[in-house]
Order: sequence, then C-alpha cells, then structure tokens
Amino acid sequence: MTSKQNKYSLTSGDITKAIVAFVLPMMLGSLIQQLYTVTDSVIVGQFTGKAGLASINAIYTLFKFPLNFMSGLSAGATILISAAYGAQNAEELRRCVRAALSVAAALGLVFSAGGVILTPWLMSVMKVPEEILSQSSLYSRIFFSGMWAMVIYNMGAGVLRATGDTRRPLYVLILCSAVNIAGDLLLVGVLHMGVAGAAAATVAAQAISAAAMIVLLDRITQGGLASAFREKMSVSKLGMMLKKGLPLGIQSMLFPIANSIIHASVNAMGTDVIAAWSIVGKADMLIWLIADSMSPALTTYTAQNIGAGKWNRVKKGAVTGTLMSAAAVAFVSLVIYAGIDTIGRWFISASDADDIMPLVVHISRMMCPFYFFYSFAEGFSGASCGMGDTVRPMITTLTSICLLRVLSIWFILPRFGTIECITWIYIASWIAAGASFSVMFSVRIRRLLRQHAPAA
Repeated sequence: MTSKQNKYSLTSGDITKAIVAFVLPMMLGSLIQQLYTVTDSVIVGQFTGKAGLASINAIYTLFKFPLNFMSGLSAGATILISAAYGAQNAEELRRCVRAALSVAAALGLVFSAGGVILTPWLMSVMKVPEEILSQSSLYSRIFFSGMWAMVIYNMGAGVLRATGDTRRPLYVLILCSAVNIAGDLLLVGVLHMGVAGAAAATVAAQAISAAAMIVLLDRITQGGLASAFREKMSVSKLGMMLKKGLPLGIQSMLFPIANSIIHASVNAMGTDVIAAWSIVGKADMLIWLIADSMSPALTTYTAQNIGAGKWNRVKKGAVTGTLMSAAAVAFVSLVIYAGIDTIGRWFISASDADDIMPLVVHISRMMCPFYFFYSFAEGFSGASCGMGDTVRPMITTLTSICLLRVLSIWFILPRFGTIECITWIYIASWIAAGASFSVMFSVRIRRLLRQHAPAA
C-alpha cells in the first residue's frame, strides 16, 4: 500500500479527516450515477412537459428490482475476489472474475428479455394512468432492452473495487454520464424523440460503460478474459458466489418492493401528483447520497478499528460520522426548504409549472424537517453491521421502514387517500428507523466497551 493510499488511515490519526477522505469518493460515484435519472427528468420535463416526466417516473422503481438484486449479488462476488487478490493468487482471481461475469451476463439477458416481455403486466401492476400508458410502456421496453449492459457494468465495477481500484470505475461513470447527457440533448432536445430518446440515450451510455469495463477487467486477469473463458467454469466458485450474494441480493430488492407499492398508490392519484412526487424525489437526491454513503463507510471504519482493537475509537468514529451526516443532511434540507420553488422548476416546463409547483413545494416542505432522522438510521446501521451483526440491522430495516410503509399504505392510506398521507408515512418510517438504530447502536457499543474494558 502506497503512502498516498495511507494518507488518512481509518485506524489512526484524526477521525473526522479519515472518514471524510473515505466517504467523499463514494458520494461522488453515487452522485454521478444519479445524473442519469436527473438528466432524463430535466430534459424530458423541459421538452415533453409533465406527461413525459410522469411517464418515466411512474415506473422508475421497476428498474430498481434487477439492479438492486445485482448489487447484492456482486457483493458476494466481491468477497471472493478480494480474498484472491489479497492472496496474490492470479489463478483464483481469474476463476472468480470469470464466474462473476458469467453470472452477470446470464442474469443480464434474463432481466432484459423478461422486462421487455412483461412490460404490459408491469404497467398494470404499477397502475400507470391511461394518458401516459403508451409512453411509459415504450420507455420501459427500451430501458429493459439495455438492462444487460447495466448489469455487466455494475458487476465489473464491483470486481475492480474489490481489487482496490476505485478510480477507474469513477472514470467510466464520468464517461457514461457525458454520453448520456449528450444523447439526451440530441435525441430529445434536437430530434424530439421524447421518452424513447431518453431511454435510448441511457442504454447507449450503459453499453459503452459495459464495454469499457470489460476492457479494464481484461487487463487485471492473467492471460486476459479470453483465456479465462476458455477454461472450465469453476462450479465451486459459482456456488460460493451465489451462496454469499443471494441473501444480500434478496435484501436489496425489498426496498424497491415497498417503494413500488407506494408508487402505485401515487400513480392512482393522477399525472400531476406523479410529476410533483417525482420532482420532490429528484430535488432531495443529495440527501440520500450523503446518508447512504455514510452507512458503508462506517461499516468499514468500525470493522477495521475492531480488528485493530481500537475500542474507544469505534464509538467516537461511529458517533462522529453519523453526526457529520446528520449535519450535512440538515444543511441540505434547509437549502431545499428555502429554494424548492426554484429547484423544482428545473424539472418542468414553464407551461406546466403553475399546475405542478404548488404541490411540489407543499410536499417538500413537509419532508424537509425530518430528513435528518434517516441519516441517524443509516449511520448507526452501518456501524452496527461493522460490529459483525448484520441480521438485526436487516430485520430492523425491514420492519421500521419497509413493513411500516407497506402496512400503512394498505390500512391507513385508504382512510385518507391523499398525497399528504403518503408523505407522513415516509416521515414516520424515517423517525422509526432513526430511533431504532440509535437505541441498537447505544446498546451494542456499551456491551462492546464493557467486554473490552481494561482490568481494574
């Protein structure tokens, strides 16, 4: 490990600097990934109006199912690849990379074909309004047709990060984002292809990123990928990868399941409500980038310091990181609260703004005072996982967020039937999760410090 890589150690030195240095690249990568959806929304909203914007966002959670599943599955691959790379076992690394890419290619094709074929049924499940049904269906089919490229990129990026390379996946994301923006401007803004152009631009950008990722992976495998694929598939590696990754993949799918149930309820309220809800979701994007990046950062921080026997540093770092996240989220919330009317107009044409923006401002200002609860949930959840207990954090997440939201949609929303009710359901889930994980971490860290207290 070079001195540059050791500039901020997670197990020594200033805690704040160490956490900031570790989490910022993760946030930047997530921010660039989000540019796909933001760019589509801004350009489609400006050039096609509220109908085009609603047609994309009415079904966007559908794409989270395969992508989240593959993120969990790639985590299983990362465990094996990291071990092989750390042991400098080139043959083992080649087998693991071959197994990971084989899984990604096979599942990518399944997701693409399945999504295209099942689009009519998916439109029905999501209760897409009739006036935007044709546009949503077209966008869905084109987007799913390129899902294979997105799956390959995500798996490839996980492989590279497992070898300690976080820069080149970021470079590929920057390239992909530039292609996507240029494609949106050309196909939607110049050629007036509407939502079909937006979907095609995203698919083209992802295909380029998948190709770039394959080239990069070819360079890290001894003899190249061609020689790896000429060898017999390692069934044991494939089995271990699936065994480790499937539970994580299934867990990762539960969030979009809960959110899709909620989104179906939003869709039933009409085009204006769909468009307003989607704008709020784009305006608060930075909130989720901050909180969601801090969670895996604190998992790594906690695990490393426990391994180093720095017990007091574990508590200080977890609390410091969580408070940093909460402070940043609170600041962004204030900016959104004050500027939502201006920010929201970036996503909608001037002709539709008068219809949509009052609802956007109303929903956003209801949510802004409560976002920081989510940062406590993510920070202390990540720290709790770093202590080695992943089951209780998973159960807490599923009950305090996913289950609470779904049960509220089924039993509370029918009584009120308003977008304000859905907004309060989200707020209640953040409060419940924040309180639950704060208590969990407090109990766990006291127990840990008692176990390792110096003898009197």
